[in-house]
Amino acid sequence: MPPADLGEPDSKPGEARRSLVSKPAWVARAEQALGSRLPVHPNVLSALKLGVVTPLMFVSLRQVEVLRLGPTLVLGLFVVFAALDYLDGVVARARGLDSQFGRVFDRVTDYPLLLTVSYFCLDLVPGPALFAKLGLDALLIVLYALGKGSTENRLRTGISYTTLIALLFVSQGWLPKLVSLPVVSALLWANVAFSATVVLYNLGILRKRFIADALSGANLLCGVFSMIFASQGRFEISLLFLILGAGFDGFDGAAARRWGGTRFGVYSDDIADGVNYGIAPGVAIYFALGGAVGVGIGVAYALFTISRLVYFTLAKSESDPERFAGVPSTVGGLIVLCALILFPEEEALVGLMVGVACTQMVSFSTHYRHLGRQMGEAVQARKPALMAMPLFVGLLLLGGKLWGVAVPVAVILIVNLVYGFTPTALAFVSAVRRD
Repeated sequence: MPPADLGEPDSKPGEARRSLVSKPAWVARAEQALGSRLPVHPNVLSALKLGVVTPLMFVSLRQVEVLRLGPTLVLGLFVVFAALDYLDGVVARARGLDSQFGRVFDRVTDYPLLLTVSYFCLDLVPGPALFAKLGLDALLIVLYALGKGSTENRLRTGISYTTLIALLFVSQGWLPKLVSLPVVSALLWANVAFSATVVLYNLGILRKRFIADALSGANLLCGVFSMIFASQGRFEISLLFLILGAGFDGFDGAAARRWGGTRFGVYSDDIADGVNYGIAPGVAIYFALGGAVGVGIGVAYALFTISRLVYFTLAKSESDPERFAGVPSTVGGLIVLCALILFPEEEALVGLMVGVACTQMVSFSTHYRHLGRQMGEAVQARKPALMAMPLFVGLLLLGGKLWGVAVPVAVILIVNLVYGFTPTALAFVSAVRRD
């Protein structure tokens, strides 16, 4: 989709591209085989998006209640659009047809679909956020056409398509409990913040060393949205933004290792972590339990988590960069929010889960692998297992659609509890075997 990336400028055809997240070798081979077998010019595929799929999408959205297969047709057209958008780049690279004009034309043919979907959201989502996104995306196309910016960024693509899907769903009233107006509004503002960061970078205003801080700011913003939705009793959305913030948290570390950072980088990261994993879950506890109990447990949890982050910041020089002493605060926050969703009427169970999270976070003698570093190593080693993560997330969303939000939340809780108790269980088994 339109926004350019924060990485290196596009390379010439045949040259290796550098990106924050490398593409696994088996994916590159599959794309090469697929692209070389498609006897069509990539610009033709881009033109099909503009001249065929987008007009049909507009008609389908306008007549969705009249057409018997309206929703199915709209989703089918979106899938076709996404497939053409993917294939034009695959064919261009595989057949040596990659060109500056082709890349610009691809970006230009993406924009009308965004305009089409936005047209049906004008009376639903905040106008300033929507028009800011449209304006920034148009500016990014112009900047790229002028040679400022790149198109090789999977984070950019993921954010853009996620926002487009959210706009499409909210315009038609699909899955209103999950894709609600407040969620789409928050996602729009997050997209605007990211696009603004890209614009500043492409204009040379934002240097590479500031990128990690910008991603930490996105993590902080997710924590703010998490608290807003917690105050409305939408703890499942609060959990969603905590997870999204964790993604930005992982990327800011990768950006800092690759491009360096500022003298305030460590502190900005810790502030964002404190808000997203400490204060936000504490606020959620207060609104879930209420009264003196909610205030006491919520404040205690927030202070506990922030104190842990401060401790490890001060002891950073003595810590093992590959391992955590105790579970990370991300896991603690996930356990708490999952408990609030699954046990809304069981204060004792919520208290138990909060106690488990706190206990595991201060189990300093128990060491946990740094999952972010492991993921980075997996990407650099191009391990195929990492590519199954989007499929896993998709299965969680499908489970939520079929059986309710409790199913994916329960899976998340179980995964985090298993992660938290595994080192202790393994140490216990090892001790029994020695005896």
